[in-house]
This record gives sequence, C-alpha cells and structure tokens, in this order.
Amino acid sequence: MKKIALTIILCFVASAILAGCSNQANEPEQISQPVTIGNPWSDWSSMEEAEAATGFSFGLPEAIADSFTAAAYRTLNNELIEVIYRDADSEICIRKKAGEGQDISGDYNQYDTTTEETFSGGTVTHYHNSGNNAVKQLVSCNGYSWSLVASNGFGDDSDWDFVSEISEQ
Repeated sequence: MKKIALTIILCFVASAILAGCSNQANEPEQISQPVTIGNPWSDWSSMEEAEAATGFSFGLPEAIADSFTAAAYRTLNNELIEVIYRDADSEICIRKKAGEGQDISGDYNQYDTTTEETFSGGTVTHYHNSGNNAVKQLVSCNGYSWSLVASNGFGDDSDWDFVSEISEQ
C-alpha cells in the first residue's frame, strides 16, 4: 500500500513539474499591429520647391494656368512633379518625369477613342470618351514624359496649346 501511495505522489509531483516546463506559459502574447505604408508623395508650397526636389524644371503651361488655379504641387519619390489645377467645375492633373515614352498619368480608365500623333520633337497620345468630356494625354518629347488628365475636359484648343507649349520647352 505504501508503494502505491508513494508511486501516486511521485507521479503527481512529476506531472506538476512537467506542467511548469511548458513553453506556452513563458511565451509572450502575440498582438497584431496594423501595417502602414508610407506615403511616397511630398507636398510643396510652391513650384520652385517641387522643382528643387526633382532637379528639373516643370514649366507651368500657360494654356492651363490661364483658365485654372494651381491647387497643389507634389513630387513622387523626387522623380516626378505633379500639379493639380482646379476651377469651379473641374480638375486637371499634369505630371512630368524624366525619360520619354512613359505613361505616368496614374489614370487606368478605359477610353472610347485613342489617337497618336507626332509633332516636331515628340509624340502625343490622346484618349477621349464620347459620352463625357474626360480626356487624357500622354506627351513624350525633349527627354521627358508628360501626362494630362482632365475629368471634365477643357475648352476648344487648350489641349493642343498645352502640347505646343511642352514641345517648346
């Protein structure tokens, strides 16, 4: 009887010791943290600051600046300049980056009509929708890629004035 009692006590002590050695009691509680992604855009208070960040001149197109107000100057990774123009009814986003032949617009909408034309020193690809005035232009010339995206379009020949001003820079 003493042997059975001693065996039971030893089993109880051994299991208590083994239970204390479990890794689960010593591991800290895992708390998931939200993952945030840094904003690659930098906002600037003037065009001069944005140009200094990228190291190239933007050359504000007068064809747009005459009708719209520049509302934001931004750079993306100090490689691309973006200017957002606004008026009472619409917004135009113009971007410029070193290197030709790039779609830097950030606009992935489908357009009804696409035409490409060449002009002295470069090419322009026009994207238009027949149901509304939305327009996108990609211009490649003088070592740079430009994009212009206008959700409500812009008047008459302003798009060609924009292209001709870019080609003269």
